[in-house]
Amino acid sequence: MRRLLVGSVAVSALVLAGAAHAEGECGSTSAGWNAPNGAVVFDRSNGPIRDVLDAVGEYRTHSMLSHGPGSTVSHATLATPTQTDWPGVCSKPINGFDLRYGYPGLEQINQGGIYMSLYGDGTGPEWMGWQQGDPTQAALIGDSIWYNHAYVTDVSKHDSGQYLDRPVRNGARVNYSLFQYRDLQSTHQIPGDAVNGGMVCSTFMAYAHNYAGRGVVTPHYYSHAQIANASNSLYTGVYNECKASLGWFVNAALTVACPFSNVCGNAGNQVANCMSANMCDTADGRYWKSVRDDPNATAASISPDRVGGWGVHPINNTIWGPDYSHQVQWNSGGNVYGCWQ
Repeated sequence: MRRLLVGSVAVSALVLAGAAHAEGECGSTSAGWNAPNGAVVFDRSNGPIRDVLDAVGEYRTHSMLSHGPGSTVSHATLATPTQTDWPGVCSKPINGFDLRYGYPGLEQINQGGIYMSLYGDGTGPEWMGWQQGDPTQAALIGDSIWYNHAYVTDVSKHDSGQYLDRPVRNGARVNYSLFQYRDLQSTHQIPGDAVNGGMVCSTFMAYAHNYAGRGVVTPHYYSHAQIANASNSLYTGVYNECKASLGWFVNAALTVACPFSNVCGNAGNQVANCMSANMCDTADGRYWKSVRDDPNATAASISPDRVGGWGVHPINNTIWGPDYSHQVQWNSGGNVYGCWQ
């Protein structure tokens, strides 16, 4: 039987909320969650992913595959990307490589790790819930990813005595790729692939569903008006958090360190470029604006709401969709220490 492996998060001045939950890297939980094996656990948290999904009328911001009450969790997430070295940080605040090839990406961690991922910043999600659907079908998904899928083991960046499993695809670790929100390509297919070797939380859930033989989760196609609104919302959200030294930019003080640069505008451009055009290493706003202003530009992706069959999304697209949302409770036994990167 595989070891129960864990991970932690590196914390720098940039804090990516929503896609990544920071500041607590490692810690313990006195009880594990109640989500059954194969259930998908959803949350709604602040950050740039919420800005995008709110703009297209969707609610959930993150999705995770539970391997049972008090057991391990598989999910795709993005830890804090590093800053560009001085003085380049003023014109391009975020390391473009870290933004494009997000770490840790797809990982498997224990209850201590996922608790710190969700609550390590001292606030936690606004909402959480789980859906299982058919228990037998759901368990096949949980077991297939946990027992049958190829993986490698990495040492935690913050606790050398802790480890995390990282499932591999096409022989490589799976990165977190923001471009998945614009175009998931064939991530949901078997064998499938995508640029940056990447997934996000919900495209991983679609992949897991298909990998276990439960069927293809079809993507949703977003109109030009929707992606234009989402692009504006993403840029504005990052800009405002930077100006207020919140979220991504807690304690960064970049506006003080770079008094003659529009550092917050540069940060907003860089993230919007990355998500809309997969151009993560430039803060030239013309790239995301060219997508926003192209009437033929659309998007195809699978969001957490689509995984759960919420809103405009059909409930029969996944085995989880027909279920209603159950409250996540931390009431299974044990005191588990873990990290999430």
